[in-house]
Amino acid sequence: MRDWYFIGDSHVQAFEIAATIRLLDRPARCLLVPGATSIGLRNPESQTHAVTLFKNALLPADPNAIPVIQLGEVDCGFVIWWRAQRHGDCVERQLEESVSACAAFVDDLLEGGYPTLVLTGAVLPTIRDGEARGKVARARHEVTATLRQRTELTHRYNARLRDEAAARGLPFVDITPRITDPESGLVAEAFRSPNPGDHHLHPIRAAEVWAEALNALDLPS
Repeated sequence: MRDWYFIGDSHVQAFEIAATIRLLDRPARCLLVPGATSIGLRNPESQTHAVTLFKNALLPADPNAIPVIQLGEVDCGFVIWWRAQRHGDCVERQLEESVSACAAFVDDLLEGGYPTLVLTGAVLPTIRDGEARGKVARARHEVTATLRQRTELTHRYNARLRDEAAARGLPFVDITPRITDPESGLVAEAFRSPNPGDHHLHPIRAAEVWAEALNALDLPS
């Protein structure tokens, strides 16, 4: 059976937890690069060097692995807004640039020999308006977009990722409906981290939802 090979930003920790507590139906490997972004995939000299690290891990294609890409929270929660402010550009153009960079990376992996891979939706933002607790919240203080605006952008980002996956016949997994409060439309309180300074989802609950969604995929062993 081929392994899941999870790559992405620090939100990959949910998949690590799912593997550790044996929630996944396949063996798993993980490579997480904190702060990795979709837009950074077009730049080998990005601050995190994420695209170089990911390609070194995944290429040439490993016949025993199915890559799973988890990126976008940093883009939707900070980078898209910051780049739009810095360059005097519209948010939608920056959104398209981020999605295009991710799609180009996917194409590199497919051209490198992977018959399939899994794209996952960016997780919903959790940092409340005016929140100053936590290193990430403080680092993102320049961006004035509200939690609702960041949430709505994440929905648009994920819809575009879904389109890119469909165009390539790839599975797309998005847990947004499962972690959204139906009344507020924002991330549900039950899926927030118990640590108010932690911008990740609740570690165990997120792991359970991701595992359920991945286990339901109909992929060859």
